[in-house]
Amino acid sequence: MQLQLESYITYPVRHSLKHERFINAYRDGFLKEYTQKQSPHFFDGFDKVIVFSADEGTTAKYLKSYEVMHGETPLISPDCSPFLLEPYNDEVMHPLFEIDNDPLITYENKLYIEWGKAAIKWSQKGTNEKIITQLVNTSQFVFPGYENVLLTYNELKEIIDNRQTYSDWHIALSSINAIYAITDLSNGKIYIGSSYNKNGLLGRWSEYATTIHGGNESFKQLYAQNSTTHLHFQYSILKVLQKYITALEAVEIENVFKQKLQTIPFGYNHN
Repeated sequence: MQLQLESYITYPVRHSLKHERFINAYRDGFLKEYTQKQSPHFFDGFDKVIVFSADEGTTAKYLKSYEVMHGETPLISPDCSPFLLEPYNDEVMHPLFEIDNDPLITYENKLYIEWGKAAIKWSQKGTNEKIITQLVNTSQFVFPGYENVLLTYNELKEIIDNRQTYSDWHIALSSINAIYAITDLSNGKIYIGSSYNKNGLLGRWSEYATTIHGGNESFKQLYAQNSTTHLHFQYSILKVLQKYITALEAVEIENVFKQKLQTIPFGYNHN
């Protein structure tokens, strides 16, 4: 199955998940503003742009399509993230507008294509045919918001192990650090932890998905006594922290939550 881009769009672009500015813009809902800020002549000769995000290997996920309205004044959300409005590499805001009755709207965040071997090239001509690698129903895979995260161990491992399917989760969890809780639903005991690394909460929770205990001595002991104890664990986010918070700052906030929830005398925290 192939996707012929020419009938829909003339300029496909593929944003990289390695770019912090893109991750932050996408997380905050400003994909259009991020895409429209390009070099002065970036969209010359084109009337539409189709936006993808990089995925595993050389695949790409379809996000959104915009019309390039040459000569119009660019529209920018009044709530746009400030960093997108600051000068950056001599880039300017181009007039991109959402497309009325866009035939690709039903494929947003569901369609994956093979971008090609030259994955480092983040824009291509729309005359290139692209192989569709996956078309999924993503309604159950959309990130629900930090305050709504409640995961069993099996759900956490599924999310960590399937970056393509759960790309929204990976972007969201890697964008922040956090104070989190692991609750043992078999007895109500809670463990309070914090993340303060460059890979964000995703990095810390990946350790739990991979090792079960995440290096925590309490969980190592529990697992030694009962190899299925982690199947009763529930993972949740108590407080979102800045991505670049220091370890000392994060631990200080973590200690406050330990006191509030009394997880040292009654939970799984040892100190």
